[in-house]
Amino acid sequence: MDRRIMLTIKGSHRSTDGENRSIELITEGRLLEQNGIFHIEYDESEISGKAGTKTRFSIMDNGVSMQRTGTTTSKFLFQRGKKYVDSRATPLGYIKMEVYPTRVRHELGTEEGSLNLKYQLDIDGKSAGTNELNLHYK
Repeated sequence: MDRRIMLTIKGSHRSTDGENRSIELITEGRLLEQNGIFHIEYDESEISGKAGTKTRFSIMDNGVSMQRTGTTTSKFLFQRGKKYVDSRATPLGYIKMEVYPTRVRHELGTEEGSLNLKYQLDIDGKSAGTNELNLHYK
């Protein structure tokens, strides 16, 4: 299966000092199923600050991976109760990012589905706050 879908993506960030920021994006994407694994992909926009980047979620029984390629590259694995660590090169040097998921939920179908991720984010060993991502497609 490979078909076009409409995605509603809502992201929020709560910093350690209690400041809340959120973003909402409606965009076209693709839903693919390969070997029993659903993939949702879309092109980022200027609104997200990642224009020129493709984001792909792969939803498996034991978790969700997110991979970005293009002008921004990153890869994260969301498995409830397991910390994922990645290093990323920036113009100022390498930074270490740690993601600790507290919620990994998904309901997927060929016509409609959703993905909900909530996770703690640490950068270079310091808490950067809590993030939540809600994605719905049809």
